[in-house]
Amino acid sequence: MDNLHLAPIIIGKLLNIGGMLQRQGNKILLPFDLNQQQFSVFFEIVKVGKVKQKDMVNRLLLEKAHVSKVVKKLQKMELITVTVSGEDKRSYWLSTTQKGEQTLKKCMKIFEEWNKEWLGAIDEKQLPLMLENLTQLQSVFKDKIKKNDI
Repeated sequence: MDNLHLAPIIIGKLLNIGGMLQRQGNKILLPFDLNQQQFSVFFEIVKVGKVKQKDMVNRLLLEKAHVSKVVKKLQKMELITVTVSGEDKRSYWLSTTQKGEQTLKKCMKIFEEWNKEWLGAIDEKQLPLMLENLTQLQSVFKDKIKKNDI
């Protein structure tokens, strides 16, 4: 039997989970004056260390204007620095400030507790398979998004 009839149910559940995670993430990040999407951009910059703004658009598959807006906010909050690239005056390097690193540590501590609370009810033996399945879905979705952007 064809299991494609399950696709809308899977997508629906993912959208529901995404909404729950975004709302909870926004609550957690409220004291830091960040929302979940802003934190995602910030976290990616910290993770990479130093990255071109254009590459952030490609890494996160977000709109250029949205990333620009988030970068301006993060810079204003003194969480990142923005410097003009030496090879192209239209290109900018993004890197984390000391304040940004300290803020990330505080956020991550809260997120670690939240992760334990939310995933604590799941059998630990199931987590690697869940991660593998979610990673596969993420890869498929990224490929579809990239193809649609061409």
